[in-house]
Amino acid sequence: MKKLLMVLTLLMMAMPCLSTNADTVKNMGYISVNATESKEIVPNTANVTFSVETTDVDSKRASERNNQITSKVVSALKEVLKEDKNANIQTKNFNLRPNYKTNKNTDETSIKNYTAINSIVVKTTSVDKVSALIDTAIKNNVSNVNGVTFTLENQDQYAEELSNEAIKKVQYLAEKAALSLKQKVVGIRSIRINIYQQNANGVRLYKAASSADANANANATATPIESGKIQLNASVDAEFYVK
Repeated sequence: MKKLLMVLTLLMMAMPCLSTNADTVKNMGYISVNATESKEIVPNTANVTFSVETTDVDSKRASERNNQITSKVVSALKEVLKEDKNANIQTKNFNLRPNYKTNKNTDETSIKNYTAINSIVVKTTSVDKVSALIDTAIKNNVSNVNGVTFTLENQDQYAEELSNEAIKKVQYLAEKAALSLKQKVVGIRSIRINIYQQNANGVRLYKAASSADANANANATATPIESGKIQLNASVDAEFYVK
């Protein structure tokens, strides 16, 4: 569950019919009410993370080989997304580490080889191209597909609609609760609005196929990826004065 909008807290004085006398407000009772409105929406953004790993006894060769593969993968991915003007592809978290081995007779350790790791992060609004991105990366020798997530950006329109509906609901519930207690709502003490997304897809993990496997399956169907829907929620917590 990911919170995407700021939590809004508004402290408002009572309605015009409510006395502004501080003691009156202090001694007045209030009702706390919560309501949530939800809407399922098709995501409009996909985020895919790949990694390239290369190992060699020479650290420089491990790094150079990694750079070659990474550059090739990035170029191929850009070609897939050439019509998406908002696409963003970047490399990050490059790491070159030594791998050690231990002599069983002496317990001494020494460097066996070196592994270079580079991550490629892709953000695109072409959600329908995710399968093609994965297949293209594998074909160009990417080592792993570390994750695929779908999100909803520019959600303000939906958030406003849901917030308004949730506010109407808490008002209705407060009035009904007050009526059952032979009271009536005379003002609002506080209101808290929280907008957040729920993505049922979670993180998808893949192990890239070898080059031989990729060539052998050149005519295979594309990797099946379903974006599903994002559930956008508006939760409202409110407190109403009653008398």
